[in-house]
Amino acid sequence: MRFFPSFASILTLVLAVALLTVACGGSAPEPPSVPAAPAAPAAPATSAPTETLPAAATAAPTAAPTEAPAAAATTVPTEAMPATEAPVAAPTEAPAMMDGATVFTLGEGTIARYKVEEVLANTGFKIATGETQDVAGSIAFDADGGVVADGSRIAVQAATLRTDSNRRDGYVRNRTLLTDTYPEVVFEPTAIDGLPASLSDASGPVDFTIAGNLTVRDQTREVTWDATADFPGDGTASGMASVMFTFDDFGMDKPRVAIVVSVEDEILLELDFVGAITGP
Repeated sequence: MRFFPSFASILTLVLAVALLTVACGGSAPEPPSVPAAPAAPAAPATSAPTETLPAAATAAPTAAPTEAPAAAATTVPTEAMPATEAPVAAPTEAPAMMDGATVFTLGEGTIARYKVEEVLANTGFKIATGETQDVAGSIAFDADGGVVADGSRIAVQAATLRTDSNRRDGYVRNRTLLTDTYPEVVFEPTAIDGLPASLSDASGPVDFTIAGNLTVRDQTREVTWDATADFPGDGTASGMASVMFTFDDFGMDKPRVAIVVSVEDEILLELDFVGAITGP
């Protein structure tokens, strides 16, 4: 008779386990590791604070400074440029700021030339002539016809002077004019005598003189050129100016080579000029 009770208790135990299993089966959806869901919110919670705070904080400040200054900076410089160009035009016109100023500017066809008399062992007497077209400059006149010294300068590129002898040219460049150190021969006019107060009134051939400072190497001397020019009345002028000086005047040694028997002391400097007149 004890068998039944033992069987009953086992059955009861089995039923209890079954019920317990069913009960667990309802909550068994361990998938409803929805307890894991709490863990999921924890992840969004971490990313939310991390992304939201910086995102919001970065978006707002970045948008404001990026667009505001960009617009302002782009517009201001763009409009400021015209304002900057106006002052640039003023300095450009500053030289012509002298009302009534007239300027004679050398043009194509102008030639600078030197002449020196020499005696060579093989050919005898000769006039050594060196010339170049590498000349540039201008002479400015005020309303009264006086020379504006600050706006007047004529420069000859000494290294480009050529004669009929490469040997002579090399000597002149390297020993006489020292062109590596002093590349230009410069004349700065200070006064002109013999021209009308207004160049526009000049007509036909006119003789005049030009005084100023001539610089050869590191020596500067006051010289006066004799000149003649033709004014055809079309805003141009052409002519020739010449001046004579000695080697000693500018601290230059006369050429001394075997083939040269003698060289005269004087040097004749000439300028065949062609140019245009601008202004009143």
